[in-house]
Amino acid sequence: MVRRPGRDRRGGNANSVFEYVLGAGLLAAGSLLCAGISVQAASPSMPEYPWDVRKSMPVHYQAYLKILPARLKRTAWFGRFDGTGMPVERVAIDSKVYFAGSICKPHQCADNYLTFLVEADGSRAVAMVQATETRGQIVELGNPTTVERQFMAREFQD
Repeated sequence: MVRRPGRDRRGGNANSVFEYVLGAGLLAAGSLLCAGISVQAASPSMPEYPWDVRKSMPVHYQAYLKILPARLKRTAWFGRFDGTGMPVERVAIDSKVYFAGSICKPHQCADNYLTFLVEADGSRAVAMVQATETRGQIVELGNPTTVERQFMAREFQD
């Protein structure tokens, strides 16, 4: 699962950090498998980062742009994926395959964050965003299903 930058507040020595990361990774993997969700790392046929969607997958990028209100399209880190991004993953949710990614406003990630899902065929996109432009509220874009909403909501949990 992609985690927001700067959100891990745990400190400690190298061993405890390693154990924490390993334990968190196993917990995340188990919860994804239990929820019927699988995650796959980037491959040559998929984008590595959100801005790669814009550059090399125009159909997918257009599906994303369709769900953005005009005021967000004009903001670089929303509309152009011109921000700090985490690697895109291929995920399966309820037997559908998506590209899942997240991006935040540079130097202001804690308060300006977006996570998105684009169906692998580029036919549809959904997103959740919390930003200054949404008055700090988490806003859904593109009418996500219950399972899509649950998947994306995990990105906003501490």
